[in-house]
This record gives sequence, structure tokens and C-alpha cells, in this order.
Amino acid sequence: MFFLVFQRIAFQLVLDMLYFPLWWYSGGLRRIIIGLFHMLQDANASLAPGLWLRHIFTPMYGQTDFQGRLMSFFMRVVNIIGRLFALVVYMCVLFFLFCLWLIVPVAIIFMISHVVLLQ
Repeated sequence: MFFLVFQRIAFQLVLDMLYFPLWWYSGGLRRIIIGLFHMLQDANASLAPGLWLRHIFTPMYGQTDFQGRLMSFFMRVVNIIGRLFALVVYMCVLFFLFCLWLIVPVAIIFMISHVVLLQ
């Protein structure tokens, strides 16, 4: 019985090792793209630069005089620029993670082959 179970586990392990690269660049890549897209959507919903842009001419704190409207406009412009900058930085980080997902298996195989060839 032990040999039958061991044979089944070993066969499944070999199949999983052969299937892993295919999964990494097909199903896994699809899942990571969807996950990163959801992370970007969450960051956009959290930072909401479009909402700030939509209300750029709305006076803050109900101050409808000229100075209040002018100060509100410039504060919102600075806020929009800062939020857009944060969103672009976050997008760059997500793109870096995506590239890392693509490169990691190739880098691991290169490192393993480099170590094996040196010894």
C-alpha cells in the first residue's frame, strides 16, 4: 500500500512541476493582472482625484467671498496634483510588481543553472 501511495504522490509531484511554468504564465498571469487592476481601482477610489477635479470651483467651508473661492481653488489644485502624483507612483509600483512576476521564474532558473554549471 505504501508503494502505491508513494508512486501516486511522486507522479503527481512530477506533473505539478511540469505544469507550473504553464500555469505561471497563463492562469497565474491572468489572476495577477486582475488583482493588480483591482488594487489600482481601490487606490483610485481612495485617492479620488476625479472627485476633487469635479468640485474644483466649489468653495470650501461655505466661504463664498472672493478670497474664500480663490483659496479653495488653489488648495484643490494642489490637492489634485498631489493625489495624481501618488496615483502615478502607485501605478509604477504595480507595474514593477507585474514585471517582477514575469521575471522571477526566469531569474530562478538562470541562478540555478549558473550554480550547477560552476560546480
